[in-house]
Amino acid sequence: MTMWRGTTLRRGRATETRSGPRWSTRRQVGAYVVLILGALVFIIPFVWMFTTSLSRRANQGLPRIPTFWPPDPSDFNYMVASANLPLVQFYANSLITVTAVTLGYLFFSSLAGYVFAKGRFPFRGPLFLLFLFTLFIPFPMQMIPLYLLVKDLGLSNSLAGLVVPFLVGGFGIFFMRQSMMSIPDDLVDAARLDGAGELRIYRSVMLPLCGPALATLAVISVLWRWNDVLWPILVNSERSLYTVTQGLAIAGRSQGIFTGVAMATAAMAILPVIVAYIIFQRWIIRGIATTGTRG
Repeated sequence: MTMWRGTTLRRGRATETRSGPRWSTRRQVGAYVVLILGALVFIIPFVWMFTTSLSRRANQGLPRIPTFWPPDPSDFNYMVASANLPLVQFYANSLITVTAVTLGYLFFSSLAGYVFAKGRFPFRGPLFLLFLFTLFIPFPMQMIPLYLLVKDLGLSNSLAGLVVPFLVGGFGIFFMRQSMMSIPDDLVDAARLDGAGELRIYRSVMLPLCGPALATLAVISVLWRWNDVLWPILVNSERSLYTVTQGLAIAGRSQGIFTGVAMATAAMAILPVIVAYIIFQRWIIRGIATTGTRG
């Protein structure tokens, strides 16, 4: 009887061991199916947009059924969009604005993040919470005070008006502070014992260890500023200062009735962002995975 019970128990354990991997495999397959379906939901509209931009017939009417290969592939729509709009000037303004904002955003956010993560001064916690409170203020509530400030500074109708208000933000400070909190304090203390100043520690110790977080924050900043339409429309009214998104929103209205040309201009607007994401994809994943949640 004892031997039979032992055999039964051993068989039960063997059954549990066998059912465990099977259940885990089913869960993984189910997760992959859900992720693939979700990816298709987001990818199909972009594929449809690119194929429509390559179709000359699309200017006569948008096909109701999505086609993932144009029946008459041609670069006609891109040629028309390039000829009718000063896209080179729009791209130059966007590149200048996005580059300046991103560099400033990374510098000030990482510097403030280092101060709040490794600094030793009174009221560090309350001051950090004060910066976090800015994340709860939606941009439409900040827009009018920012516009009045930019106007009083004489930065309206200039690229500086697109750059200065976004050189620092609560999200960037929070993101970099959390990343630097995961770095051991022993490294900072050892550098201080060796006689290194705070700026030297920030430049030589902290920044090299925060490469993935900096790359992630850079891509986020590029996405925000490149796709921004409301603020450039509010600040700039001169055509020579239009960014890509602003130029397509205002100057590109005349092409709205031509579906293929409109799709071509939209494709040219988002193409740099897609390329930037593909290049920094690994850094983004590493930055999100390694960013600490301490403090």
